[in-house]
Amino acid sequence: MESLCRLAQVLSLAGNKVRLRILYLLKKESKMCPCDLSDILAMAVPAISQHLRKLKDAGLVETNKVGQTIFYSIFESKNPVLSPIFKFLHSENLLFS
Repeated sequence: MESLCRLAQVLSLAGNKVRLRILYLLKKESKMCPCDLSDILAMAVPAISQHLRKLKDAGLVETNKVGQTIFYSIFESKNPVLSPIFKFLHSENLLFS
């Protein structure tokens, strides 16, 4: 039952269009900082940071600080859950429509 709850949490977070785009970009680029995500998604850095915080709190992304810059990447153990979603989005070319 715990696995089902965890899956529901992952799908709920990924169900948000902005967070899904963030996750897809992190998968594609392997790691990114909030400022780069902000530029690509044409959103303010604080808004991106709020989404990243939710993803980090849920254990979907991890951080790595290099100097003063924090880079985010997908937490590898969550990749199997997200991979089919990314594959579908890529095949349907839906993500940035």
